Amino acid sequence: MIRLEAIHKSFFLGPVEVEILKGVNMAVDQGEMLAVVGSSGCGKSTLMNILGFLDIPTSGRYFFNGKEAQSLSDRELSTIRNEQIGFVFQQFHLLPRLTALDNVCLPLVYRGVPEAQRRERAREMLERVGMGERAGHRPAELSGGQQQRVAIARALAGAPGLILADEPTGALDTATSKEIIDLFISLNREEGVTQVLITHDPGVAKRCLRAVRMKDGLIL
Repeated sequence: MIRLEAIHKSFFLGPVEVEILKGVNMAVDQGEMLAVVGSSGCGKSTLMNILGFLDIPTSGRYFFNGKEAQSLSDRELSTIRNEQIGFVFQQFHLLPRLTALDNVCLPLVYRGVPEAQRRERAREMLERVGMGERAGHRPAELSGGQQQRVAIARALAGAPGLILADEPTGALDTATSKEIIDLFISLNREEGVTQVLITHDPGVAKRCLRAVRMKDGLIL
């Protein structure tokens, strides 16, 4: 599904070029649950942004479902982001004025799915993550774990083949973190959703089917 070949990524801080990724090689097969584990500043989030087409590498080659990312147009990349990839972030990124149901509907709004269909799909996904009874609640009325469940439901709404999760348990306590990882494992085993989890937590990494360690911009 994913293949990275010698991916480099640099940023300029004033006149100084800082290399974040230093030749990353990595492959993720369909149906895998992969953890990318490493300390803060090692390049994990930059890697996730490239995997999700939120950023482009300075050099190297990225293949997604057999297609080289650099050969795709902006419109094609946008379509892949919307239809084939679900994102889950540490800080949830739910819109505070919207209910849980309306937050989950958002990816389907951008696809032009009719309202009745998207609301039905959103309700199904909230039920799937155990949040059906909280569909009418806004984020401020939910705990951190509940907000993350809503964020996962939103990521699943468009039936993506790949979920990218950036520190999905980073803002949660130990017990809630376990529940969220249990949910990811269930989604992988029961529905075959490919997942890449970015984490600094070795405990989270151990529960994934496979883990790779990142250090100083490289996969070890």
